[in-house]
Amino acid sequence: MKDVGLNIQAGTQFISSEMQEISERVVFLIPNWKWVALLGGLFLLYLLRHLVVAGLQRVKNSKPFFLQNSFMHFFMALEVEKSLSWMIVSMLGIVLAESLQLPLNMNDYLTILLKLIFSLGLFRLCYLAAEGFGLKIKSWAAQEDTLMDDQLAPLATKTLKVVVIIFGIIMILKNFRVDVTTVLAGLGIGGVALAFAAKDTVENVFGTITILLDKPFKIGDRVKMGDTEGYVEEVGFRSTRIRTLYNSLVILPNSIAAKEKVDNLSDRNGWLRFRHVLGFTYDTNMATLNQLAEHLKFLLLQDTKVDRDRISITLSGFGSSSLEMVIAFHYHVSHDDEESPRVQTYLQMIHAITQQLKMEFAYSTQTMIMQTKVQPQIQAPTPAQN
Repeated sequence: MKDVGLNIQAGTQFISSEMQEISERVVFLIPNWKWVALLGGLFLLYLLRHLVVAGLQRVKNSKPFFLQNSFMHFFMALEVEKSLSWMIVSMLGIVLAESLQLPLNMNDYLTILLKLIFSLGLFRLCYLAAEGFGLKIKSWAAQEDTLMDDQLAPLATKTLKVVVIIFGIIMILKNFRVDVTTVLAGLGIGGVALAFAAKDTVENVFGTITILLDKPFKIGDRVKMGDTEGYVEEVGFRSTRIRTLYNSLVILPNSIAAKEKVDNLSDRNGWLRFRHVLGFTYDTNMATLNQLAEHLKFLLLQDTKVDRDRISITLSGFGSSSLEMVIAFHYHVSHDDEESPRVQTYLQMIHAITQQLKMEFAYSTQTMIMQTKVQPQIQAPTPAQN
């Protein structure tokens, strides 16, 4: 029995010495036990990340901790748990790498990688914060009649996202030990040349600022600029997008939109102008013209959508082939889609009255005179007689 105990003790010591020798054996610059600890630690951190994501999602879905329509309400509604989990895991990974006392080069590379993961997570978190801030501005603009309207809210959000991206790139470069000051100085020198090359872009940015401050139009307005007419869909950094009446999309640079003559058709407050010139034959007597004016004015006064104080039906002049009568008045519509049907109704009303009074519309005529010239007959000279 004593011999068996000695054999077990000897075997245990042998296995222990062999395991210690294997663990102390150096493979790729570090002992095997550090490899086991490093890989095991990274695996545990990977599992921990999934646990953090699941825990944060459960907390978010269980009970709202923030006020409705607050910044944190919109911010936490986004996928912030993924970025936070990567940041937590990367910080714990840095602690693990330092505690293992890895060789200098390996420790540096691993630390740079973990810092890069942390920076990307922080960058993503800041980007989501900018998006949450944009949602907050949009919600505020929908409730308050302030400068933060529908066209300024997306522009402010895009500006904040660009700032976040710039600082994120700088932060990542610093993790790779790049001298950011030298890079910024080089960009400052090259910025002068870039400004000349991007002259049109700079003009468009200033045009955007002019549009936002002067507010000649806003999103949803029906405008006419030059030969372009349609509804404003978006005012961006560089251009304004207009959806035309035939459903095409016109992208107009803001430098042109700021200088162009803008006819904002939506600022008519629903009052549209009807103006039409009628031409009657010269054999139409004045009494008939007066009857037309009186009858039409009477019908227009019965229409509650017509402005009673701005009805004008007058004989405007003697044209080259007709007596010209101008009919002009203003009528109210609730939506732009009502314009064409109302115009058709008024034209049919005018046509019915002219048919009732048996009036004839004049139209331009042309007379072509064809003249045939008779060619004189030339007689051949008679031969001289001897």
